Amino acid sequence: MKELHPKLPVVNVIAVKTEDFITLAQYTCPVYVTSMRGATFVFPANLQMESEDSDAKKWVLAGVCLLMTDD
Repeated sequence: MKELHPKLPVVNVIAVKTEDFITLAQYTCPVYVTSMRGATFVFPANLQMESEDSDAKKWVLAGVCLLMTDD
């Protein structure tokens, strides 16, 4: 807690067909190149939340995003 830039652990990336895509219990997390955000947006990544009852608004209000560099 209170760590602003923790390292992301190894992530299992899976390609899914659009018709099979399910967004239930997932947070659409923005991925940026640098911490300046803005024009450095690359793509949205869907991250699995703890349970189906979890609210993605919690992560949006916290400003959660993934950074590709550690500035």
